[in-house]
Amino acid sequence: MRYLQICLAIFTTGFIVSCKSPYFTSVNDMRQINGIIYLKDGKEITGPLSSSLQNFGGTESYIRFTDQNGKEGQKIYIKDIKGISVRNNYYEPKLIDMGFASRDKMLFVKRLTRPGMRIGLYELYEQQTNSNSRGQTYNTNSYTYYVSFPGHPEYEAWNVDGKHLTPNFEDKMSEQVKDCPTLAEKIRQKEKGYFYAQISFASEKRIETIMNIADEYEKCK
Repeated sequence: MRYLQICLAIFTTGFIVSCKSPYFTSVNDMRQINGIIYLKDGKEITGPLSSSLQNFGGTESYIRFTDQNGKEGQKIYIKDIKGISVRNNYYEPKLIDMGFASRDKMLFVKRLTRPGMRIGLYELYEQQTNSNSRGQTYNTNSYTYYVSFPGHPEYEAWNVDGKHLTPNFEDKMSEQVKDCPTLAEKIRQKEKGYFYAQISFASEKRIETIMNIADEYEKCK
């Protein structure tokens, strides 16, 4: 099998992922899943990928390439990776705010906007194992959405429900696109399709709103 010929392991300093049976929970928690790594220097690496970033992700995370003879190769740091393609989806590394009293993590998030768009919308999928009072375990799935803007730091991505955009979405978002006055005014006026309130439970509306803004901003050059 091909994964026995090439082993790419994504891991943090001091933690190694061995070449064992394949599994896929998410792109940040997988082992021996075929994919493509796109490096910033234009090179590509194809082969099985393994990732433990969900538990260990950080700015010093790296990828280790091991050849078919088991010889340890070069470390490929996340900062040298432009993106990865796994199971027909494209992911980019972003520094994710994990909440109060938790350090940020460098994780791969699925790009939802088209390649090359100046405003990027991303999806982070996470699966966590929990236990109830009877000791039974169960999994919970969560989806969180992030947006990046031109001119911001490379890995910066804002939670669409976070303090950078809510409350007062109309003021905070319009400021980010002020170089496109027509679009900024639509957001300030809370036009349908260009605004969402902080108290809203429909993630679909947030996604639609950000996509509308990203599409129109792309036309405003």
